[in-house]
Amino acid sequence: MINPYKHHLTTFFETITEFKHTSNRLNKVLLKDAEKYTADGAQYFSSTSLVIGDWTGPTDNGWKLPFHSGVHKLTEKENYAKEVENLLSREFGLTFAQSFEAFETLLKDFVDSKIKNDQSFKNSLSEKKDYNRSSLKGGEDIFKLIKKAGGERFKKYSKQNNNNFRFTETFKVFSEVRHAITHSQGKIKTSKIPKDNYYKNLFEHMLPLNKLEGETVLLKFEFKTLDRLLIYISEFGFQIFKILSKNDNYEWKI
Repeated sequence: MINPYKHHLTTFFETITEFKHTSNRLNKVLLKDAEKYTADGAQYFSSTSLVIGDWTGPTDNGWKLPFHSGVHKLTEKENYAKEVENLLSREFGLTFAQSFEAFETLLKDFVDSKIKNDQSFKNSLSEKKDYNRSSLKGGEDIFKLIKKAGGERFKKYSKQNNNNFRFTETFKVFSEVRHAITHSQGKIKTSKIPKDNYYKNLFEHMLPLNKLEGETVLLKFEFKTLDRLLIYISEFGFQIFKILSKNDNYEWKI
């Protein structure tokens, strides 16, 4: 019997692999560039200004009249390496945010397949009469449905696994990090992470360049951190696949 969850997992793995591949190349190219232009004897200077137009202002026979916004940025040799470090951190954070979006899509696809192939599960849902794939919400809503679909096996695997990653707590940390990157330019309020030692240790294990201290943390990433996070989120997706597949008596081994 064909496993209906398998092609969703494959699509997810392809997305994560693309992120790993391009991020690795970006890391190598920019670090090499910083090394080249900060070496003895090298010269580097970059300047960018923001020039805009007024949509409701006068024109030159229909052509936009540009003007300087008053904002510009300079990068010189002395701070180029730091700028590359910051740029990579930002891009790797955005890549992680995209990987989490792909993970949420995977969970929605899993639930959608479960509903379509398991009438008893569909009947257990309060929204079963109006159900369609686009009605599935992300965040805690989709994760609650995954826990419901996973049943006792979900609880068991969450309590007993090789990494000691409790599934709900791991999802919470990933979700809050993604939210901070997407909506707060990478600044996470420490109050968003529950105050207990497990959460603190999990957060700092996942993001070793960051300490869960103070009111806010400006998240920092390097390629090694991103690469490990992409592996973890891939393994998380595989665990959900394994749980649902075993529950429904499908082949789960790859």
